[in-house]
Amino acid sequence: SFGGSSSSGSRPAEDRRAPPPPPWPLTGGRLPADVAQAWSLLEAMSTHEECAQAELQALLNRMSVPEKRVWLQRRLVRHHRSQQAPDGGLVEPPLAFVEGDRSLPPAGQIAAIRQQLVERIGLGSDDLCGEFEVRFKDEQGVGSAVLREWMDIVAREAFLHPQQRLLRSYDRHQTFWPDPAAPFCNPQWQMDFEALGRLLGLALWQSCTLDLPLHPRACAFLFGFPREDAVIAFDMTGRSAEAAAAKAAALEEVDEDLYRSKVKWLLAHPVAELGFELPFTDPLGVSEDQSTPSESGRGAGSGAETVSSSSSSSSPPPLLPSVPSTAEPLKEPPTVEPLPAVVRLRDRLPGNERSFPGKKLLKVGASEVALDGADGQRQVTDENKAEFVEVLAAWRTFGAIECQIEAMGRGLRAVVPEAILDELRGLLQPAEISQLLSGLGEIDVEDWQRHAAYTHGFAPDSDLVVWFWRTVRGWAATAEEKGRLPQLLQFVTGSARVPVGGFSELVGFNGAKHPFTLSKGTHLTPQSLPMAHACICTLDLPPYEDFETCREKLTQMLAMGRSHFDEAAGRGGTDDSDD
Repeated sequence: SFGGSSSSGSRPAEDRRAPPPPPWPLTGGRLPADVAQAWSLLEAMSTHEECAQAELQALLNRMSVPEKRVWLQRRLVRHHRSQQAPDGGLVEPPLAFVEGDRSLPPAGQIAAIRQQLVERIGLGSDDLCGEFEVRFKDEQGVGSAVLREWMDIVAREAFLHPQQRLLRSYDRHQTFWPDPAAPFCNPQWQMDFEALGRLLGLALWQSCTLDLPLHPRACAFLFGFPREDAVIAFDMTGRSAEAAAAKAAALEEVDEDLYRSKVKWLLAHPVAELGFELPFTDPLGVSEDQSTPSESGRGAGSGAETVSSSSSSSSPPPLLPSVPSTAEPLKEPPTVEPLPAVVRLRDRLPGNERSFPGKKLLKVGASEVALDGADGQRQVTDENKAEFVEVLAAWRTFGAIECQIEAMGRGLRAVVPEAILDELRGLLQPAEISQLLSGLGEIDVEDWQRHAAYTHGFAPDSDLVVWFWRTVRGWAATAEEKGRLPQLLQFVTGSARVPVGGFSELVGFNGAKHPFTLSKGTHLTPQSLPMAHACICTLDLPPYEDFETCREKLTQMLAMGRSHFDEAAGRGGTDDSDD
């Protein structure tokens, strides 16, 4: 009991009241080292004792971003468990089940997600906040790491793949942004973006780091930050130079290439120096057949990619998945008749089609959207170029994604209710939320090794351990092999990206922290490949006799182990990965 007991008798009523609980100091060693856990205790206390409120807020303000991630997950657990058992009793949490299929091409992956939403199973379940189990077709593995693997596959193949026309990047795949073309070409765009919002919410619930880095400004809109703090709303009124400058600055944050090569130049030079007429329009993007991904990996933001700079931000480089897909060779995009050369806002599709595999996309081609609401025949002149810059910036930074964000928000709130979103906005900035969802883009080998653990007879100076880190550092040193780092991380942990806070925050079984661990594989032979226990972030290294063999086997492990998350898949001298 936090308060003392009082005995009945002749004492005055005010004396019989229990004295207030003693203060819970933020220092002095009386609180757990885990400040997120301390917050949980304080919050439970604050529901009965108002004196805890001030310390609760002070403790929240002290949390680091990784600690706030723990706070969020625990806050979500308390909310949903109270919804599932309003009387406070014990109930069995709801179960959502998914059978994933690695062999599906990108069109098949998005079709599978649509089926789940239509049938209200898997990602479309009425309650995502119970047990969420994933198994891959023809595989035996199950557990937290299999779930993380499936979520990354869905992120890359169903949502990030350029042929889906759902997300695109303006910064060479460092971050992603809803594709402005989606509402014009996708008959089921509302369901698709709702599914994306559900995936993001599920990632927060499961403490998963998705290989899908959303731009911080998109996170600001999605999580409901005040719009005036993010961008001046998209409209056709007010043509002041101050408004144009404010919107141009916002555009620079979203699309630096467009700002530098078009907007900044246009404001500083006479229009006649262009040498051609410039209409009041903005391209919706490259033709679908120009955006076929390469077979090599993009390295999950690790810097492994080699992308040539383009002066036109409307022609982004092709998306390259972090882990090469095992899907079938890409076929021609499933498109039908093309969009008109110029489209208007009223040409957006309702997007309320809810079926699977879904209707074919309209071909975007070279279509452009009219920024003046007319027919696109108006030309930019020296007199109206400030107006053009203003409406272009407003369109790119908000108008082009407003309806997609609204649909994503419906999906997100299936997991994160508005009350918790309101609390979240008081604790985190949009850039921090982006990091919570997708972690860090760079893989720091020094940080990786510094926070590694060793077991079953291994020590930091063991030969196999030294050879392992020598191999990893060798991969990191060359652009050609740097892409192996996220592949190795995904093989051992189920996720290709490092969580916010670095390798000290790696997540293992059921969302609990677990260090990257190297274990002596005494049960393996010198001919075996390493075995991963991804739910506990552990890699068993067989007793190799020299560095060359160790490097060769690790490389072979990545080449073979990405196609299955299944212990049985590696029998007979191939891979022995399990969950």
